[in-house]
Amino acid sequence: MDAQRIWRAAAISMGIALLLGGGVAGVFRATAAREPAAQHEPVTVQAACPNRGDCGSPLKAGLRITFTGWACTIGFFARDPETRKLFAVTAGHCTSGSGLYAQWSHHGTVIGRAALDAFEDGSTADAGAIELEESAFANVVYASAGSDLRPVEATLPDTSQTIGSEVCRSGGTSGWACGKIVAVDVDTTVAGKHIRHTWWTDFPSASGDSGGTIVDPAGHLLGIVIATTPTQSVYSTVDSVAGELDLAPCVEEACA
Repeated sequence: MDAQRIWRAAAISMGIALLLGGGVAGVFRATAAREPAAQHEPVTVQAACPNRGDCGSPLKAGLRITFTGWACTIGFFARDPETRKLFAVTAGHCTSGSGLYAQWSHHGTVIGRAALDAFEDGSTADAGAIELEESAFANVVYASAGSDLRPVEATLPDTSQTIGSEVCRSGGTSGWACGKIVAVDVDTTVAGKHIRHTWWTDFPSASGDSGGTIVDPAGHLLGIVIATTPTQSVYSTVDSVAGELDLAPCVEEACA
């Protein structure tokens, strides 16, 4: 690790990133960022999808979800390998804040109850999950608009998520933004909790983006947004999230 990288990791790991759940004051506006050309064709979903807060059925990654006093984002879908139960994955401070068994909704319709929470001191991911009441979901991420739905076709391991790599975020509040990874494997303090092994990007997020999907231009799932500073977003990688929750990410339509 060169001196510049050591300085950067130390500087950002000592700062306290702001939580992105709707229960926290102090919203930062996401600035326009670089958007790489799409590497695949958008998926066509027939149901009406006018915006992230009202995108009909089936559910999709990148949609806004709410609980009384809270607003977060669906990051991706996953199954319990043993029970075969289906979950919507989001940030752990969302399910921790609402409390387990709290009913989360999309556009006023209950989607399920908070069931898993890994928002703990020393965790390798700020991750949580909502057990879905129905299995109707599309394995796509809401990108720039309801007509721009991009397939999630694979996950990318931590070792392939390198500094300088292009990434995009789909957040329930600030929407679609793209940029680059600027730091990897950084220990970060989030609301007093020491979260290990986080990645940082060169664009910020906003309150309500917690859990937001992080993907690359090829449709690989990279992780979920957990926090922000005025200029950078923080995310937990998909490998760490899956490991903390003991879930298998869905990378095919049937999530077999």
